[in-house]
Amino acid sequence: MSWVLAVDFGTSNTSAAHRIGPDRVESLPLTHAGNLMPSSVYVDGPHSITTGDVAINQATVDPSGFIIAPKMHVAAGWLLVRGQDIAVAATIAAVLRTVYGQALQRHNNQPPSEVVLTHPEAWSQRELAVLREAASLAGLGGAVSLISEPRAAAFYYSRQHDAKIVKGSTIAVFDFGGGTLDIAVLTATSQWTFEVIRAGGDNSLGGKNIDATIARWVEDRLRDDDPDLMAWLRSPAGLDTRRTLDDQIRRAKELLSEHPSATIRVTGNGADMVFTLTRDEFEQMIEPQITRGVRLAAQVLREAGVDRSTLQALYLTGGSSRIPYVHRRLSELGPIATLDDPKTVVAKGAAGFVAGGRGTEPSAVLDTEVLRPRPGRPAEQAVASRSLDPGTVADTGTGERSAKSRTPLVVAGVVLAGIVAAGVVFTFANGGDSGTPASAAAALEQSPAPGDTAVSDGRLPAATADSDYRSDATDDVLVLLPTKLLTSSTACEKSGFSGEGALQVRCLINPDSTLGKAVGMQRQDYYSVTAWRDDQYARSMFIRLRDAKDGHTTAVSPDGSRIVDYDEAETDVSFTFIDKSTGLNVRFSMDEVDQGSSLLAELGWDV
Repeated sequence: MSWVLAVDFGTSNTSAAHRIGPDRVESLPLTHAGNLMPSSVYVDGPHSITTGDVAINQATVDPSGFIIAPKMHVAAGWLLVRGQDIAVAATIAAVLRTVYGQALQRHNNQPPSEVVLTHPEAWSQRELAVLREAASLAGLGGAVSLISEPRAAAFYYSRQHDAKIVKGSTIAVFDFGGGTLDIAVLTATSQWTFEVIRAGGDNSLGGKNIDATIARWVEDRLRDDDPDLMAWLRSPAGLDTRRTLDDQIRRAKELLSEHPSATIRVTGNGADMVFTLTRDEFEQMIEPQITRGVRLAAQVLREAGVDRSTLQALYLTGGSSRIPYVHRRLSELGPIATLDDPKTVVAKGAAGFVAGGRGTEPSAVLDTEVLRPRPGRPAEQAVASRSLDPGTVADTGTGERSAKSRTPLVVAGVVLAGIVAAGVVFTFANGGDSGTPASAAAALEQSPAPGDTAVSDGRLPAATADSDYRSDATDDVLVLLPTKLLTSSTACEKSGFSGEGALQVRCLINPDSTLGKAVGMQRQDYYSVTAWRDDQYARSMFIRLRDAKDGHTTAVSPDGSRIVDYDEAETDVSFTFIDKSTGLNVRFSMDEVDQGSSLLAELGWDV
């Protein structure tokens, strides 16, 4: 009997589902313990990449080949491991191959008729090409299809709820996973098919941040009660205890979703200590992270032109969405809908989408193509021979070649206690300013000299009266942003695409930075600035804002090239800044008008 395999390759964990009947879709067990396997890999050599728990176990002995989250490096394209360039596609292929092998065992080694892979809505064609390359290297049988994660989740929920989602209905998906937060607003184009009208995300916010918050709480108590035990935990001798402690922290987080308290036990170096964490304490601890996520969701909804009255449902996916406090806070934005295990709904939705007979939908809904499996060992093919041009990665199999990241990403030799699951307890304990992010640092290296601009020296095409340039890489945006914003942000990363298809960059301002202090940010504040370049949109929106009579406050620069518009809502103030001379579009929200005005002035965007 024919069957369909769907794989949701996540930042922290990977899940899968199989369609084993006309209307029967089930999660696929990937380990003896359950339906999830860690997405981590271990590169032992040019011909050997292990995955999941085996990779984590190998890393405890030698961390130099360990990659905790390959998905986070897709945009870079390459990893430097043990002195060799390894294509990220090879690491993903190893995970896909493991899942594929598990699935074949449950179907008498009969290949599936189709394999469906999910991906973030915001991934560019370059990142999708890496996923396609991974599928090819993994030797997946049958046709390989791609579908975005929010579309898959929306399909699953709409089918299971038997909701009356008619054409034109608007829903949103809040995907709060282990490593990232992704938000998408979708409109129903027909029964059970959806079009994404707005998307956003935070690649630095996920369940691991919450784990780290609990870890700091444990560390504070150890520092007060038994500083010798804390010092021992940080030593090589305490490695196994750190791994056990990290597991207890994750279990406590999950237990607090169902019970009013949970205990965490630390045993080692002759000590045995037990700490009790209540749900109230837990919610107070994670309030800054959840507020940050809720604000991002509100921003994406606002940019999509959707409010509570027009949102049919806000669907929650991802393991971190199980937290009751997340439900309560998000209910401020619209009606909440959850179902089944949020960690597996994306994979089930992807399998069900095909099972429902929608494999022939237009490419905008389901991007389907047949990828020919490649002979040979994937790791061997993916180790860079350096015969490739410096600006490219391996041929994707689609006729395209993707640009290689300007900055090599080195993962070899990282101290285990700071990267593997065993060491998460102390990885995030320092807090504060993390320094200039790598993406911002790259932009600073290219930043124009005084009196120069990124367009005048030829690095970017000039914005003219009829130009139509749109950003398609983060550097297209970063070089247009003020240095103060880059150096004062803990992250400046791609967050999605505008409705017109321009790549957007989101900078998360550090409250402890010079800029954060100048505008009066508090430690619990998580303000962000979203920017993109779209020459045509900047010109048309400039005119629309200038001539609108909607009660907003608008100011235009004396030379007529820049405009600032702000809209005072009940909970915050939304700002829009446009510079049509460079095609730069900027949006952000603040609690007060004066605070937003101060930010504009500090960045030189006041008019």
